[in-house]
Amino acid sequence: MLELSSVTKRYAHKTVLHTISCRIDAGQCFWLVGRNGAGKTTLINILADLIAPDSGVVNFGGLRYEDDELAIKRNLGVLPDKNPAIPQLTGWEYLQFVGLLHELQTDECLRRVKSLVEYFFDETDDAYKRIGTYSHGMTKKIGLCAALLHRPQYLILDEPFAGLDPVSAAKLVRFLQSYLSPERCIFLSSHDLGYAQKIMTHIGILEGGTLQFVGSAEEFASSKHTLEESILQILQPQESNIQELNWLL
Repeated sequence: MLELSSVTKRYAHKTVLHTISCRIDAGQCFWLVGRNGAGKTTLINILADLIAPDSGVVNFGGLRYEDDELAIKRNLGVLPDKNPAIPQLTGWEYLQFVGLLHELQTDECLRRVKSLVEYFFDETDDAYKRIGTYSHGMTKKIGLCAALLHRPQYLILDEPFAGLDPVSAAKLVRFLQSYLSPERCIFLSSHDLGYAQKIMTHIGILEGGTLQFVGSAEEFASSKHTLEESILQILQPQESNIQELNWLL
């Protein structure tokens, strides 16, 4: 179980997140939706302990960063917006380095790295190239492998489909559908409705620094509107006037 209670974050005189509260139980995939700049990445950075909230509590199955930071991070896998992969290392070297951080035995680490690379990479030889030479999509794949290497109970993904080709994105969808289990939960931020809706069980709509909707996919579904239309009703209740661009059109 992952729970946020009244989480608030301010920068200067602007409140980016205002009393955010939600709960993701084991076996659930929570999809966070919002405009650019809505605070999604800020919230993920708080969950990953990259920044601290000004107030509120983040709870991982009864554990809090203030008292149990190491225990939480042993069970936490994060793919952040800004991938921390070390560009001077090859993919293999970086994943082995991550394995050392998680205290994996050498043989077990190599076995896991090999299987992850074979699944996510079209050409396994790419894992022997320096990360600094990778495309955006390849760097994303290495970040995914690093986030999964220690079989985390909590998986937090920020725009995991960005930069992936359709084949790789479909592989990731299939993997996440299989990875979700009664012992695990996924927190997903993505602008890609097509892929995200295939995985999510619950949805949160972030607008104006607050969660305007939190609930299951069934509660959010509407027989009269598509998923995209339902989201836009919250994020953009008034349609933009395209007539203002007549000079261009």
